[in-house]
Amino acid sequence: MAILQQISARTFYIPGANNLGVVATGDGGAITIDTGLDKDTGRLIRKALDEAGLTLRAIINTHHHADHIGGNEYLVRNVPGVQVYAPPLEAALITYPLLEPVYLSMGAQPIAPLQNKWLMAKGVAVDHLIEADQLTIGGTTLDVIPLPGHSLGQVGLAVDGVCFAADGFFGPAILQKHGIPYAQDVGLQLASLGRVAARNDLFFLPGHGDLTPRDQLEELLAINQAAIERASAAVRAALADPGDLLTVARRVRVALGLQFAAIPQYAIFVSAVSAHLGYLVQQGSAQVVLGDEGMLWQA
Repeated sequence: MAILQQISARTFYIPGANNLGVVATGDGGAITIDTGLDKDTGRLIRKALDEAGLTLRAIINTHHHADHIGGNEYLVRNVPGVQVYAPPLEAALITYPLLEPVYLSMGAQPIAPLQNKWLMAKGVAVDHLIEADQLTIGGTTLDVIPLPGHSLGQVGLAVDGVCFAADGFFGPAILQKHGIPYAQDVGLQLASLGRVAARNDLFFLPGHGDLTPRDQLEELLAINQAAIERASAAVRAALADPGDLLTVARRVRVALGLQFAAIPQYAIFVSAVSAHLGYLVQQGSAQVVLGDEGMLWQA
């Protein structure tokens, strides 16, 4: 079976734990939307394009998370002339991936367990910043869809009735596995669900989950919204007594029955809890106070 799975005449994807989008430009070239976790996914992209008789012209990174940019370095090093595109805020972390474990460490030098390929891909220079609502590469024009919330400046891309939605929403199995859908800004994450819902594309491909036809999208987005709201409710319930961030995170973890086998997953979880605390403050449901015991969150 071919590695590239066709969606429309010139749109394809490579299915996997992280779905990778491919758009043929019509001149024998191709654009890849994200590059997966590491050099192995970079090799897979190259093999898939070779099989299809396409030459990689450009990489579009939807956001900076390591599982979306990890193949960049291999492809840039091995495919002459390939250009990298990314949104401005995301570009900084794509160029300097150390910044991701740094922000998960409250700005401090990250400990060794946070400096691995799951959180820190190899950096590459971003050649072009995505700042308009359309992007033309090799004569092919893609709509740029702002989808911040999961990450600082995440974008989706759409062309020919196919929306590559990045981590703008997740498949049900992913939501169940992680308990709290990761967010940098919960309010923006919810707004981005609405932005996806407003699209009339024929197919929607999340970064993690199944290719979704338009008539199944609303149900899936409702599941995502419910998961986000359930996470906020769990964090709100953990504020029955004041507590610092780690105390609140521990209460939420216990309430949701979550277990973490490694430090990176725990750090990501704590960051997501922090995002929900900030959202609750915005909603007037929580506040933070500084006292002798430190910075405490309370209802």
